[in-house]
Amino acid sequence: MIARGVVLVCLGLMLGGCRETDDVGPSIEVMPRDHLFLVEVTGDLVASESIPVSLPGDVKMSFNIVWLLPEYSEVREGEVVARFDDQDIRSAHGYSALEVVGQDLELLNQLRRSSLDLARISHEAERVDSEVEIAQTFVDVDPALFSRNEIIDALGDLEYLAVEGNYLGWQAETHGRRATAERQRIEANRSSSQIKLEKQEHALDMMELRSPADGVFVYARTPWGEKLRRGHQVYAGRPVGLLPVRGKIRARLYVPETDALGIEAGQQVTLRMHSDVNRTFGARVFSVSPVAVPKRRKDPQKYFVVETDIDAVDPDLMRIGSSVEGEILTGQVTQALLLPQQAVFFDEDAEAWVYVLEGRRKVRRAITMGTRSPTLVEITAGLEAGERVSVSAPGGGT
Repeated sequence: MIARGVVLVCLGLMLGGCRETDDVGPSIEVMPRDHLFLVEVTGDLVASESIPVSLPGDVKMSFNIVWLLPEYSEVREGEVVARFDDQDIRSAHGYSALEVVGQDLELLNQLRRSSLDLARISHEAERVDSEVEIAQTFVDVDPALFSRNEIIDALGDLEYLAVEGNYLGWQAETHGRRATAERQRIEANRSSSQIKLEKQEHALDMMELRSPADGVFVYARTPWGEKLRRGHQVYAGRPVGLLPVRGKIRARLYVPETDALGIEAGQQVTLRMHSDVNRTFGARVFSVSPVAVPKRRKDPQKYFVVETDIDAVDPDLMRIGSSVEGEILTGQVTQALLLPQQAVFFDEDAEAWVYVLEGRRKVRRAITMGTRSPTLVEITAGLEAGERVSVSAPGGGT
């Protein structure tokens, strides 16, 4: 509010020096004056140092929050601060347990089948050897004693039995490798199911999250900046809340994208707390976010996030989450020539100029700018005190 009031006063002084004629339109007489460039900000207090209350990071899965301890509650080490929905995990755990039992049975059945297959191959090989001996008797006899057809059939049987014997021999040689491969496949599936089962059992042990230390429990935020609440999903390793270290407080301020001109680290900030508006606190800009982001996912308004270090923290008054407002001093000029933004024009190369009134003519003149705000521009070269500047281009253009 102070910054807006200062700007309105300056504009009022300028407009007081404006003169409008039928030919040249509104204009401003440029006179030197002192001015503070202030940007109004709002925000809240956050912890600069805190102990995270996080889920263990060794379980790669998400958890749905069903209960959270009220924010800003005093907690003791080991006290439950959050509970999670275990219905889906218990269902998956039961299915995984059945998978392990089924794979144990499959492994036992495979061992039995392997023994039966080996016995079958052995018996078949013995049968083939006996039939070969019988068929051989018809091949090695006197042709005068048997018909030609009987001898030909015996030779055919002998060739078939030779092929069958070779096949049974291959089965006997490869049986061990095939049985081992099948067993290893089942064991690998069982190992995977067992790992999944153990992971789910570990997750069931995490359905209650406990505080790692004494302190005040503060909700963590989502990547979008929203505070976690019931129904939100969190992932292992991510904080559900924080335990701020007493006295380690920083102000997080939000500046609308259109008002953030000139803000940089090291600038002076004046803060007021909503809980005690009669006191002011000094601070310094610590960092400015590189891009503007919305406060909430569906909010079209974007803000630059400004982190500030408070000069003197009052731990009894300043609590995490308390709302603050204030101003950032982006510049200060003494006896400077100032113009409103709408009186300054730019070309494609970002070169600035103004239209100086010479009689009733608007004469274009290049200028050099100094400190700027969303509403005012300091002119460091190109104008002299007492000159009048048009706030519109010739012909009413911009």
